[in-house]
Amino acid sequence: MIPLYLFNNLHAGDQLFSRPLYRALAADPRFLVVLGAYANQAYLFEDLAGQRLTVQRSAYPERGRTVLYDLAADCPDRHFAVSTWLGEYEDTGNHQWRNVVEVCRRQLAAHGVAWDPSALLDRVPMIDFAPRAVTPRVTRPAIYVDNSVCRSGQSDFTFDLDAMARAFPNHLLLCTRHQAVNAANVVDVSHLDLRDLSAVSEQCAVVLGKGSGPFCCTYTEPNRRRPRAVCGYRSETSPTFWDYPGNPLQYLDTMEAVLEFVAASLRRRTPEVLGCC
Repeated sequence: MIPLYLFNNLHAGDQLFSRPLYRALAADPRFLVVLGAYANQAYLFEDLAGQRLTVQRSAYPERGRTVLYDLAADCPDRHFAVSTWLGEYEDTGNHQWRNVVEVCRRQLAAHGVAWDPSALLDRVPMIDFAPRAVTPRVTRPAIYVDNSVCRSGQSDFTFDLDAMARAFPNHLLLCTRHQAVNAANVVDVSHLDLRDLSAVSEQCAVVLGKGSGPFCCTYTEPNRRRPRAVCGYRSETSPTFWDYPGNPLQYLDTMEAVLEFVAASLRRRTPEVLGCC
């Protein structure tokens, strides 16, 4: 078998969209995979461990916008180091599945390893965390609001939670960052990790965010058709975000547009978008 050391030095969103690639490589009998992960991100991959994939936890955590430790330094002997970061090449920065695959293909080719990923491109995969024994349960209709700070700087949008709370009094607003708001239906869920936030999002009627990790973790199969919007999104390398046939994603730039989008989505209430009642 060909020993690979896979790693991604960037933020949680980049890490999450690499998961389907890691799973595919581990399923290929030609490869034996060691997956390098920062100390505070290794939990995102623990469920992928198996016969041909081992998660190697670094002694160092991921610290922010600047890479302070290169995971390539942890590459085991006689393994091919393969970076899965989309920014490895000028033409692959856009957050798309085809680019995740292409970066890996080029990295492997640089090591002299031929890999044909064409079968992986037939369908754009979603984030696929293994079921957990205990996950948070949302007991009222809810809207998922990723109001966290974007560490990659692609959006500085500010959600007006007071206005949202007034506009949708019968829905909880599950917010991924604490904001001081005097509204009983605004709920701080910033204490949850990305696995739990992923599960929580599947219980919401609408998903809102800015393209950061707590938004990326909502790209699960149950959420494939769920109404969602990315707000204030501006990226020279990623003009669109994780495209696939039937993608419901909307790009919104104002709170007026956000309120209209959520209201319209709730009016189209179907079993798929009801969330938990």
